[in-house]
Amino acid sequence: MILVQIDGLKAYYTVEQDGQFRNIRAVDDVSLEIEENDFLAIVGESGCGKSTLAKVLYGALDPALKIVDGNVRLAFGDYKYEISPKGNTLPEAWWERISYIPQGSLSALNPVRKIDQIFRDLLLSHNLPFDIKSIEEHLNLLNLSRQVLKMYPFELSGGMKQRVVIALATFLNPKIIIADEPTSALDVVTQNDILELLSLLHNSKKICFVFITHDISLIPNLANMMVVMYCGNFVESGTVDELFSNPLHPYTRFLLSSIPKIGDKTEKKPIPGSIVSLINPPSGCKFHSRCPYKSDLCGNSKPPMIKVGSNKHEVACWLYR
Repeated sequence: MILVQIDGLKAYYTVEQDGQFRNIRAVDDVSLEIEENDFLAIVGESGCGKSTLAKVLYGALDPALKIVDGNVRLAFGDYKYEISPKGNTLPEAWWERISYIPQGSLSALNPVRKIDQIFRDLLLSHNLPFDIKSIEEHLNLLNLSRQVLKMYPFELSGGMKQRVVIALATFLNPKIIIADEPTSALDVVTQNDILELLSLLHNSKKICFVFITHDISLIPNLANMMVVMYCGNFVESGTVDELFSNPLHPYTRFLLSSIPKIGDKTEKKPIPGSIVSLINPPSGCKFHSRCPYKSDLCGNSKPPMIKVGSNKHEVACWLYR
């Protein structure tokens, strides 16, 4: 069953530069299907549009961010929602059917409300009764004691605050959770605990996850599907096993080669060049100025996503035309 259908989505920020209003093409014509029970990882360098895509999928559009073209359709049984240039019907589904763990979620909790009051606010917004026993059982599942409920956010460690945010995001049993860099501000040990927790929730509660990260090394033991994003475009997608064993796009290969391996003493080389401007992106393939395999075609024509091999493997590269 397909939960999310993205068709030709373009989402731009409007900014003023040199006295003129210009568009930052943060998400520039992407299409994707997300199925029920998927654990999808979206990976790429900082500034490639991952967080913007997460905001659009959750319908959290701010005044500077607008849908220029395409749409996102979400289906939860009889409940159907759409995000498009015409409007956004998703907010009524927040928390109950779709939840969001934001980037920098450690500061997402109200500092002047105790944790039980924050849970009370959540339930009140959905006209649900405050059931302390259910909340305590849910916190226990996430390795949090009931004492946490009587504490303020500043009294909790970073890992505990992150668990509370995850507890809030999962309490109403949504069908899908969008997690935007949920471990970026944590130490390695706490990071591993949070990843194990997300995996547990995915398997035990059958929650679909969209996991945004710039750290490709986190993905193999967590996700089953993967999308590689560069400068607002998808450049490769497929199963995690397929992309790790048979990466095709040069950008994907560069990302995978950056993962440190035990016993590997070879020099790690950075991707040549720098990420291109999203205000004035180059024509053709946006990666061609950094690609060692580029041809004249790459600078003149944008490659489409084409299917290769099996396991839903797709790549946008003229090397495979």
